[in-house]
Amino acid sequence: LEDIHMNIEARLIEKVGEVGGKLHTARSRNDQVALDLRLFAKEAISETLVKLRQFQQALITLAEANKGVVMPGYTHLQSAQPILLAHHLLAYFEMLQRDVDRFSDCLRRTDVMPLANVIISGSVPYCS
Repeated sequence: LEDIHMNIEARLIEKVGEVGGKLHTARSRNDQVALDLRLFAKEAISETLVKLRQFQQALITLAEANKGVVMPGYTHLQSAQPILLAHHLLAYFEMLQRDVDRFSDCLRRTDVMPLANVIISGSVPYCS
């Protein structure tokens, strides 16, 4: 097929039938791409957030299981002072939390409706 628009329409017709061919009625093709990209980004961000939170939970579980374990703390590749393994693991939890916060903000910013912003003026007739 010619371009992304035609591929999307063909897939939609395959899934929902002939009505899928009306996808572009009173809609800009550029709006459709903006919407599709946002939907893809929302799904990818949501999946990433789930995985980050699962990883954080695994770190908490591991930290709780190793509360009393002492390990060397390093600075400049040199053993510096004793630290708790649990504290070391929880430091990674906090680093990941910054990523969770950033992805959550991205999700919030992505969760907007881009339709009807067409390239020039929109498809709604002007009424005075």
